[in-house]
Amino acid sequence: MTFNFRGFFRFSYLWLTNGRWTPRRIAILIAFYIAFPLLELTVWLGFLLDDIFYGGYRKEEVSTPVFIVGNPRSGTTFLHRLIARDTDRFSTMKMWEILFAPSITQRKVVAGLAAIDRWLGGPVRKRLDRTEQGWHEQNVMHEVSLSEPEEDDYLLLHIWSAMTIGLSAGLLGEAIPYTYFDTALPRSTRNRIMAFYKRCLQRHLYGSRRGSGTSGRLYLAKNPALCPKVDTVFEHFPDARIIYLVRSPLEMLPSYVNMMRFSWRVLGIPDEDHALRDYLIDMARHWYSHPLQSLEEAPAGSHAIVKYDDLVSAPEQTVREIYGRFGFEIGEAFEEVLQEESDRARRYSSRHEYSPEEGGLSRGQIHDTYRDIFERFGFDT
Repeated sequence: MTFNFRGFFRFSYLWLTNGRWTPRRIAILIAFYIAFPLLELTVWLGFLLDDIFYGGYRKEEVSTPVFIVGNPRSGTTFLHRLIARDTDRFSTMKMWEILFAPSITQRKVVAGLAAIDRWLGGPVRKRLDRTEQGWHEQNVMHEVSLSEPEEDDYLLLHIWSAMTIGLSAGLLGEAIPYTYFDTALPRSTRNRIMAFYKRCLQRHLYGSRRGSGTSGRLYLAKNPALCPKVDTVFEHFPDARIIYLVRSPLEMLPSYVNMMRFSWRVLGIPDEDHALRDYLIDMARHWYSHPLQSLEEAPAGSHAIVKYDDLVSAPEQTVREIYGRFGFEIGEAFEEVLQEESDRARRYSSRHEYSPEEGGLSRGQIHDTYRDIFERFGFDT
């Protein structure tokens, strides 16, 4: 069975036996252990029905997929949502598809329900819009929307094999093996996880092709958690294209520490001994070094390394350089998108900036830990 039952039961034991029993924590536990099993029953039923009614997905080629990777808070979301607008070339997954409907069958059901909702005047859609607006008001660091392209590593929640499980729950020991995926997990585990991931991509491409009547589109993903998986990615997708985004550690790390501390506060997880900060420092160290080393050994046309500052200051030029490196042509419709984004970049000003001190860090510590990154990319210290 693909689902990691052993990991799920170990996680449950640790989660239930560690931490203070506050009203918020009790409510979260009750909600999770009701909602998650029900969700997974529908997901795996959908997978079963796919095998019965849409078995052709197994033959779907995942040809030349493009993966956008990099440490969190390095511009992966911005670049993903920009390139995803090139709908003539790329197909990507939205948040609702990743979390709630990874199967073809589920997406067919959702499409039918959405049609009924539109016929009734859109009451469900309007309710979801209000809920998402509340999310944005509480967390301006990363705008989340069910209808927007999102990080497809969340697919691995359906087999309980994602780093975010331990990280988000404050059980960092559960996250560590996935943090160092290529070097920390046995080959059998890596293959199990990547085989499931590839099946999900095949389902998506097969369902998209049948639903839209289009063919030949490439799969596009934003997935920072592929940083420690680069070697395994090339094993399972030999013709993959990887875009690695790199941002100054002085900007990336404080932003990521603050974002994760916000998540921990929402879930009522204490961080009294700075365990989160220390874990993220080590994680980012590996997510800089491992993919950069692996990409140095990969064929030149298989990857592009992009600085965050270049992306946000000149998105049009940056995307053109990426397309040129991979041999992609830019169509007329996407030309207009790039011009529009270029104009917006000239007016852009970030809504949030974080100093290292806010995250319990020091500039000297960051510079010493990531000295090679500062020197290689010429980041200001």
